[in-house]
Amino acid sequence: MKKFCFVLAAIFVICTFSVSCQTGYKSVPKSLKILAVGNSFSVDAMEYLYNIAESAGVEDIVLGNLYIGGCSLERHFNNTKSLKAEYKYYKNSFGEWTTTDGCTIEDGIKDEDWDVITIQQSSKTSGLPESYGENLTGLIDYIEEEKTNPDAKLFWHMTWAYQQDSTHSAFVNYSNDQKTMYNMIVDTARNHVMTLDSIDGIIPNGTAIQNARTSFVGDTLTRDGYHLNKTLGRYIAGLCYFAAITGADISDIDYVPADDITKSVKKMAIDSVKDAVLSPYKVTKSSHTVGSW
Repeated sequence: MKKFCFVLAAIFVICTFSVSCQTGYKSVPKSLKILAVGNSFSVDAMEYLYNIAESAGVEDIVLGNLYIGGCSLERHFNNTKSLKAEYKYYKNSFGEWTTTDGCTIEDGIKDEDWDVITIQQSSKTSGLPESYGENLTGLIDYIEEEKTNPDAKLFWHMTWAYQQDSTHSAFVNYSNDQKTMYNMIVDTARNHVMTLDSIDGIIPNGTAIQNARTSFVGDTLTRDGYHLNKTLGRYIAGLCYFAAITGADISDIDYVPADDITKSVKKMAIDSVKDAVLSPYKVTKSSHTVGSW
């Protein structure tokens, strides 16, 4: 009998391992604490992250966002030296965002034992490699020194290109062309960020949004030409944050932030994210070419 039980247990382990290898997905963590050192693009990307994580089965969720509008790596890095209290610190630990003004970068980093800390470049210079260098490595060194959880992972948040008809003044940096901007963002992330040993992973929102733009929704995912619209755009970005950081399958997430995200729109969003996580540096043309939005 004992031998029979042992054989059954072994078969169970082998089957479980086999399924894990076949899917490539990790199990949903019970606890997840994420801090963004960001700007308005991290506000967009994290708006629905709590709800998405909760829907996926995470039980203990804490999110933080150190926000300065349009903040660049250079400004974040300078703030590690001056400790200027100029951040809005957004926090969500119970399903609603709260705001604390006048915080330093140290305040946010030491507020929790974060599992993951994300960093990003301003959209103006996201595809300009000369804006990285010491601004990036200096910021990383500071985070590594000040984080209270020695096992905290550092993720790069690769942001999205502007809408093709955007009137943003910095669009000229990319010849006022969305494809050029996207390619420059990807090349910079791949060659000047992800080559660093201290970066543990990438959140490929630039690619997730670009994938979705090839679907029936088209180039309609921003509200002003560069910030994501408040339903679908932010939803895609939140799904990408969760999928990239956890490695979990997002196929069965029930949460949607608005009624206009129908089943077909939701499926398109999920597939755009899954394709981006699988291939973060290239556009995967959406199979969802027929539908309404």
